[in-house]
Amino acid sequence: MPDMRLTIAGRIYSVTCQPGEEQHLARLGTMLDAAARKAGATGGLTETRTLLFAGLLLADELAETQDRAAEALAAQAAQAESARPQQGDLLAHDNDTELAARAIEKLAQRIENLAAGLENHTART
Repeated sequence: MPDMRLTIAGRIYSVTCQPGEEQHLARLGTMLDAAARKAGATGGLTETRTLLFAGLLLADELAETQDRAAEALAAQAAQAESARPQQGDLLAHDNDTELAARAIEKLAQRIENLAAGLENHTART
């Protein structure tokens, strides 16, 4: 397993990773270093508190990204729902021959039932 050296907030850390993940780990280390430098910019923090605040900064960024992704998915689902044809809207089935055929069959059955009802009503009077 490769052994990597990451510099975070001026300190060097030795980290082991899976083969082929070196570049990804180096990218993560760079992100953590930037967050640690931002967190420790006020000075006077211990190493532990600097890394804690760096983790919180990164977690905040992640939460914002997840919220935006969830909002985008919800908007996409709402748009897909509004674009979907309604079951009772026969003209909405024009592009789907199977749905249109089923709708026509249902209409034909309803017409036949109405006609039979009228015939029975007329025969009784």
